[in-house]
Amino acid sequence: MQIVFIVIAIVVLLFLIFILPGIFVIGANEVGILTKKMTGNKLPQGTVVARKGENGLQAGVLMPGIYWKFWVFWKWEKAKITVIPPGKIGIVESIDGQPLPAHRILGDAVECSSFQDAQKFLENGGYRGGQVDTIRPGSYRINTRVFKINVADATMIDKNQVGLVVAEDGKVLPNGYVIAPEPEDENNKYNHQHYQNGQEFINAGGYRGPQLETLQPGQYYINIALFRVTLAPIAEVAPGYVAVIRSNVGAELEKSTVKPSLAEEQASLKGPVHEEVEKLLITNKYTRGIWREPVAPGKYNLNTIAYTPYMVPTSAVTIDWAGEGKIGTDVKGVPSEGVLYKFNPLRVTSMDGFQLDVNVRMVIRVKPENAAFIIARFGSVDNLIDQIVHPLIDSSFRNKAGEKKAIDFFQSRTILQLEALAHARSVFEEYNVEAQNLLVAYINIPESLLETQTQKEIALQQQTQFAEQARAQEKNIDVQEKAARAAKQKDVINAKLEIDIKTDLATARMREAEGEATYLQKTNAATGIGLAEGYERQRQALGAEGTTLVNVIKALAEKNIPIVPTTLVSGSGDGGGFGNLIGALTAKYARELAEDKPATPEKK
Repeated sequence: MQIVFIVIAIVVLLFLIFILPGIFVIGANEVGILTKKMTGNKLPQGTVVARKGENGLQAGVLMPGIYWKFWVFWKWEKAKITVIPPGKIGIVESIDGQPLPAHRILGDAVECSSFQDAQKFLENGGYRGGQVDTIRPGSYRINTRVFKINVADATMIDKNQVGLVVAEDGKVLPNGYVIAPEPEDENNKYNHQHYQNGQEFINAGGYRGPQLETLQPGQYYINIALFRVTLAPIAEVAPGYVAVIRSNVGAELEKSTVKPSLAEEQASLKGPVHEEVEKLLITNKYTRGIWREPVAPGKYNLNTIAYTPYMVPTSAVTIDWAGEGKIGTDVKGVPSEGVLYKFNPLRVTSMDGFQLDVNVRMVIRVKPENAAFIIARFGSVDNLIDQIVHPLIDSSFRNKAGEKKAIDFFQSRTILQLEALAHARSVFEEYNVEAQNLLVAYINIPESLLETQTQKEIALQQQTQFAEQARAQEKNIDVQEKAARAAKQKDVINAKLEIDIKTDLATARMREAEGEATYLQKTNAATGIGLAEGYERQRQALGAEGTTLVNVIKALAEKNIPIVPTTLVSGSGDGGGFGNLIGALTAKYARELAEDKPATPEKK
């Protein structure tokens, strides 16, 4: 019985020493990693992981369960399963495998159940180092002693962004290329699912370096060890602008070996572009050069490594010579203020030696179809304004100022701006630029000259004022005269009416007299012959004196004139007294007849 207890004790002791330490459990979220200490073959030279039971780290892993390994020959360890959360990606690096080719930095993908079967990875020719293949979100039973997993964020492209991709591995970029050319696969296109399948990129013959294809907004599981992604803002062409695109895609253009031609005697502004390569306006987007057709306003997922945009304003561009220094533009080429360009006022010198500051504002425009020519020739609108517009306007006003006196220059502002605009239009036309308008806002002349001119103008205005006052006094006299006439107008009218009445009465009397005269004339004409015959017979019977006496007495009787006076005065005793009486009466009667008054006896 004692022997039995001793045997049992020995068994228990052996169990506790040799069996129990070799028992271990691999949990559901764990993997077992084994390392063989002895009894195995030596690993081949350059090998780190045992594939066929050699001593050392074993490629295979233990799944969840209960295991026993003799601790004298084996070492085991437990590791958590590899979990790649959503929005993350696993970047893998192997400690064993074939050496990488000299031109490669990442090992090609091999079938190994997403790195869960290290044995298959090594047997299928997997490479040590960084791997092209990645691990997507999920849980994996990976031998973390063989494969080092770095969990990284998935590539996220937000809205209004674009992803610019640079390949870190692949074929070496050919000389003369900036952007990797298209792959040489049978379909002549990639099938790498927006760089998420790195092995497909490699298999298709992808080149390292900047890639033409960009990433649009979204989430991508991209091996950041193979592709370096840079986020860039989406390209936007603002209203009133077009973008002239310079393509960097394709091989470098061949350099021309032709020597420059001699300058013409009568050179024109319509000369060649600055450089030979700049005259190439292309329509093929995969050829280096400047696109012939500009890009219209809008938003674009533009690869700014492959294509360089140059913003050209096609609406009115204002150049203002009235500020303090030039206003710059931002990195996009879009002006930072509403007035696109500002310069100091133009400083000119007049013919009589005065310095004048001229504030000028000019408006130019570039047609969209001519934008590519502007970029090809000048490189930017800034250069166009600096090299052509500003010097031309400056020299135009300087020349005009040198031909005129300061006052004349100041007073001829309208003519100056018309002439400058006409000159600018003729010159800018040769550069495919429209000069739409030019305004001379203000000419700042010296205060002393302006004061002299002001005093002169005041004197002229005073002369004009005095002349106007004199004319006003003359008008006042006319008004007073007309007022006086108006006040006497009633009397004038009455006098005129009285004159008209008198004239009418006189005319009536004249007509009456004429009628009476005509009547008497006709009446006497009828009776005159009879009277004459009676007088002649009386004269023959009574003699001349007797006839006269008879007719006198008859006339006195018709007029009721007394023949015998109350008092008789006689101057002599003879008969002459009666004759004198008759003569006196006759004379008196004749006088009364002449005055057309009735005869009245004389009273004494």
